[in-house]
Amino acid sequence: MPTFFHILFIIIACLHDFVISKIVDLGWDFDKNTVYVSDLKKFEFSKKFGSIIERGYWYSANEFCAAEHGGTHFDAPYHFFQQGLKVSEVDVSKLYTKGALIDLTIESQQLGRNSRLRVKHLENWEATNGPFENGTVLLVKFGRSKYWTNRSLYLDLEEETLNFPGFSNEAAKWIVDSGKFYGVGLDTPSVDPGNTTDFYVHQLLARNSLYILENVKLLEDLPEKGFTLIVAPMKIQDGTGAPLRLFAVLPDTK
Repeated sequence: MPTFFHILFIIIACLHDFVISKIVDLGWDFDKNTVYVSDLKKFEFSKKFGSIIERGYWYSANEFCAAEHGGTHFDAPYHFFQQGLKVSEVDVSKLYTKGALIDLTIESQQLGRNSRLRVKHLENWEATNGPFENGTVLLVKFGRSKYWTNRSLYLDLEEETLNFPGFSNEAAKWIVDSGKFYGVGLDTPSVDPGNTTDFYVHQLLARNSLYILENVKLLEDLPEKGFTLIVAPMKIQDGTGAPLRLFAVLPDTK
């Protein structure tokens, strides 16, 4: 039986007159091992209920608790800007977007915790692919997803000090000044480097109404351009962020 998302993807394909080649799930499961930073409330089932009802069918239901900002999640602008949009206020038209990818895996292997998205990477992408399109969400791959099951390696911890890569301030300003982007995402817990003290990138993007996708699952190869993103956060009223379902839809290029 087709699911809601299968039907949605078929409709999208028809509207855009392309045949879907592949759908890639870019989100991690939420479970007891989901990565959270600091002392945020970790995902847990607070109550489970399941039984065979007298009428002869199985019924099951759970209750869960979790912080907004953990696992694969969505940062609304309000997270770092008091006048910014909250999760439920983000226009749905900005959640169905063009996708672009910058892969810094090799450079990140060389530079480690000092790896940053820099202006040169954005300029190099455009030199190869042409200008970024309006209404794009930029994904940046540092190659961190392979460490997901090891919290210490994923966060690059020294005791509890975080050291993972992120965006440079200059790159964030370039993204904002271009006016081309609805949001950005990456395969670390934060768009700011782990050792930030001022969260400049978060603040700048939030003030300019860009949303942020964090802990994106980037294990499969994606093209640098030409794919669509379905950004589907839990619609939490007044939410500063939310757990996220994120899909890349790749067209058939044959």
